Amino acid sequence: MFKKIILASALAISSSFAAWDLFPVLENHKGQTRFTSYYTTYSGETKQYHTLNLSLGSRYTILPGLELALVVPYHVFSYYGSSHLGEDGTGKIRLLTRYQFTPTMNVFADIYLPNSDYCFGKDPWHFNFGLQFSRKVNQLFNFGSQLAFDFDTEGDGDGIPISTSAALELDFTVTENFTPYIETSGYLELGEIFTGHGYQFSHGGGDLNLASYIGVKYNFNENISIDASTGISKWVNVDDSHIAFGVGFAVLFNF
Repeated sequence: MFKKIILASALAISSSFAAWDLFPVLENHKGQTRFTSYYTTYSGETKQYHTLNLSLGSRYTILPGLELALVVPYHVFSYYGSSHLGEDGTGKIRLLTRYQFTPTMNVFADIYLPNSDYCFGKDPWHFNFGLQFSRKVNQLFNFGSQLAFDFDTEGDGDGIPISTSAALELDFTVTENFTPYIETSGYLELGEIFTGHGYQFSHGGGDLNLASYIGVKYNFNENISIDASTGISKWVNVDDSHIAFGVGFAVLFNF
């Protein structure tokens, strides 16, 4: 269970949306670079787990409606009590693509490359794909949503997890430069297929993680903006699960 908590803290709260965001892609031949830091803490039965992660990403619209992106994460530290967990350093590099086929709809597909420093053994490939819907309700409200499906290839332990997730975001445009927002997301394990030792069996899944966030975006000018947020996450149907807390900060550069 504790391994699941560690993985969920990275997945469900510090990277709530697999794609870059839930809204339309950038204009043709426009790009953006983002530097993000995220700190997460979780209270176990006897000790405190806390971790700090950074990421550097860049996206660019190469053709009208077609956006490509690359995200490189960096794991600064993870501690459970006074014990250092795993290896610090570069995490799973992500290759992302989105295509906007209507003014309100996107499809996306992301690939997470294996990391040789994975702390639980052989790191699997991770694939995520899905559909996004967004709509500017009026001058004040901007709504974004996402439905996704993801799975891992065979890794250490021969488990192939399969899951689905959904996310909603509502932005409040207070001024042209100042935008508070709220987010919520859910992550549902659909099951695992284990192949090894000459036989195969499956686990039905059903564990559900829910996360909620509040944040604010501020544009200093057309080229530089910041994004600050805080959130909570919990496995709602797991008896020994506690609430994880996270705080994030990002600086974005448009080009």
